[in-house]
Amino acid sequence: MEYRGKQYTIVQGIGPDSWRWTVHLDEKTIKSGQATSRAAAMNSVVWLIDKALKPKKVIPDPPSGELF
Repeated sequence: MEYRGKQYTIVQGIGPDSWRWTVHLDEKTIKSGQATSRAAAMNSVVWLIDKALKPKKVIPDPPSGELF
């Protein structure tokens, strides 16, 4: 499946309350986890992808403090 251009999978585990999810963020980065329901797994996937795609804050360099 795909969300915001990122591939992910959600599969049921062995037990009734066992779901595994995997997200491919880029060619080298893969995140995975477990959840107790399919909805919780989907929530984790969406949160992780949204966090990864969130614009990074750029902190400007402080002024040098030199006075002329």
